[in-house]
Amino acid sequence: MLVLMKTLHLFGLMLGAAGGMAGAMVAVQAKRAGGPPPPALIALRQTFALVTLIGVLLLWATGLWMWLVDYGGAMLGTAFALKILAAFIILAVVIAARVAMARTPPGSPPPGWLQRAGPLSGLLTYVTVALAVYVFR
Repeated sequence: MLVLMKTLHLFGLMLGAAGGMAGAMVAVQAKRAGGPPPPALIALRQTFALVTLIGVLLLWATGLWMWLVDYGGAMLGTAFALKILAAFIILAVVIAARVAMARTPPGSPPPGWLQRAGPLSGLLTYVTVALAVYVFR
């Protein structure tokens, strides 16, 4: 069962990273369009946001399961706490982005805070993975 959870955890990491990177590429292309983004880009933006959300939720579900089963829910130190904090911020950004995109009228750009939060969550992803490697080495 642990092998399955680790496999699903890595799959969640791939989904989250792929959705985030693809969403960033769509944002760059939308800016280059010079006017309103084409409808296909708008549809992709929401699809990639959903892929990212599914990946992050899968990471949380499998990560919590592995932590509870393997470590009995024990506190694993400061690096682990920082990893959880960074992962929580990523989750909050992804959920807020999904809500913001659902509320944004079609054809309009996402809110300005979202354009700044995307790169922040990307950076936090690197931090989270580095801390996980450190904690679970």
